[in-house]
Amino acid sequence: METWYFLHPLSLLTMHILKTLAIGTMALAAASVQAAPLTATQIISQFNGVFTQDFSSTSDVEGRLVANNISRGATFYKDASSFASDFSAVNAITVGQYGGGNVLNGGSVNYITSNAGSFGVTNGGKVTQKTPEFAMSDFSAPLSALQTTLASQANANGTLSASDPNNFNFKLTGTASATSVFNITTSQLASAANISFTGTANTIVINVRYDGTSTTDKVLNINGNFNDNSNLGGHIIWNFVDTTQINMRGWHGTILAGTSDISAGSALNGFVYAESYLSSGNGELHDRAFLGTLPAAPVPEPSTWAMMGVGLAGLALVRRRKTQA
Repeated sequence: METWYFLHPLSLLTMHILKTLAIGTMALAAASVQAAPLTATQIISQFNGVFTQDFSSTSDVEGRLVANNISRGATFYKDASSFASDFSAVNAITVGQYGGGNVLNGGSVNYITSNAGSFGVTNGGKVTQKTPEFAMSDFSAPLSALQTTLASQANANGTLSASDPNNFNFKLTGTASATSVFNITTSQLASAANISFTGTANTIVINVRYDGTSTTDKVLNINGNFNDNSNLGGHIIWNFVDTTQINMRGWHGTILAGTSDISAGSALNGFVYAESYLSSGNGELHDRAFLGTLPAAPVPEPSTWAMMGVGLAGLALVRRRKTQA
């Protein structure tokens, strides 16, 4: 005996909407392999450096790199200790004529628009285009939003002793699970000869604001040493709020400097976010895990916006069908 099922007109409309959305989704998936949106926490965990303009260095880069343009060749590594990621060891929108370099430990290269340079890969590494596809804004938007969030935080769980530049000490007064926040100026940091930390904290945020006279070129020259004798580098975030150029040498901790060009004379130990990076030969990027906790994102992630868009499109189609009826 046959059984017949009759669907209400609205049920048929719902099925039509879902079918239309599914077809569109499959078509987009077939057109390109788009990377899943990443949060600031995921970016800092998975990458060693993100540079929204130019990366120019012949020094080693231990972890994954993202750059708008690679203009000089370096030695890149696929760090076995890095978090799992859909991205390659080297990810660039473009690779200039003198860009490229060697990619060791089986690392691969992914470029978006053009690759005029050349790469040497080992142990199964390869050079591919748009695998996955991405835009620089996928990285700069979450990281810049994080900078804004951190910059709004007031001093907490710490005191700063900076009267003697030879002993520039951040004293952490909270518990091991606390977040310590310091707000200092570029003049203070530029005058520090030796930097140290005492105490303990889960996360240490240091907001650095420009207090010079220039309104355009906000340059910070860091001449002091930070040797991380207290081994707290994995918990520190240096948030350079508004500088345009930072000249520095050996440093520890996560560096957020989305409005700045960074020039390094010796190794930076931790994640780096900046407009451009220039190293003359000794400014290696060492991949060091961030061990602290980042604040929650202040705005919906890209995936949330996408789901909202699908829902609004469906509602608009239902309303149009009702109006026609």
